[in-house]
Amino acid sequence: MSEQTQKERENDLRRLQLVELDILKEFLRICDKYHLRYYALGGTLLGAVRHKGFIPWDDDVDIGMPRPDFCRFEQIIQKELPDYLHYLSYKNTADYHHYVPRITDSRVKVIDESASVDAEKDAWIDIFPMDGMPGNKYLRKIHCFRLLTARARVNYSLFSTNVDLKRQNRPLLERIMIAAGKILPVEKIFRTSRELKRLDRLMQKYDYDASPYLVNFMGIHKLKEMFHKKHYGNGADYIFEDIRLRGPQDYDFVLKQMYGEYWNPPEEAEMNHHNTRIRE
Repeated sequence: MSEQTQKERENDLRRLQLVELDILKEFLRICDKYHLRYYALGGTLLGAVRHKGFIPWDDDVDIGMPRPDFCRFEQIIQKELPDYLHYLSYKNTADYHHYVPRITDSRVKVIDESASVDAEKDAWIDIFPMDGMPGNKYLRKIHCFRLLTARARVNYSLFSTNVDLKRQNRPLLERIMIAAGKILPVEKIFRTSRELKRLDRLMQKYDYDASPYLVNFMGIHKLKEMFHKKHYGNGADYIFEDIRLRGPQDYDFVLKQMYGEYWNPPEEAEMNHHNTRIRE
């Protein structure tokens, strides 16, 4: 990639981040109005802690909501958004087939290059439901296995559009499953609507507020985002660009479990995370 092209990509990314920040502000307004719980997750939490804003090479926003708040949020979100923002969910949008819903800005188009087929989409932020996990370690292991199986079935049903084939450093099992997906007619074997409903029922098996553990299972890190609730506590505020975001109270434990030595990002991270670009 030439120096000029690289600079253009960086400018494009920053423009996208600022659009996502505006969507995030609208989300926070709604949460404040209805007293809904939420947490910054994944790279958004890491960015708040390490950069006080976006990670310089990050192209998305990840927010989690405890399942009870998430369900209430789904009931009120449509009437609260301005005309240019839209809430997409597989439950209310015919051509949207992802389990994780998102808030989109129809004024800004981006090209998503992460899957095998490039797709034009509205700029977005993801809203992840967070669910309870049992205290008993054996029940937890059984439930984890069932969740992983259900998620794999959903991904197979959307293999050409939903699986990030450019993501590096995948575990061996995931690489084997992706290789199989390239050979077998998996999108014909698994029907998306049925698999999404199966996954949804399974994720809600354990009540969030009554459970000692929580998980953001549909995040990129899957079970690495499972924690005892003591690490989230009552939450804490973190600076993110020109706003404040709620995140887990013990951010150090959470980020170390997910990223290891999170203060020292690998050099290749900056080069490999650009999977979206704004369409001119």
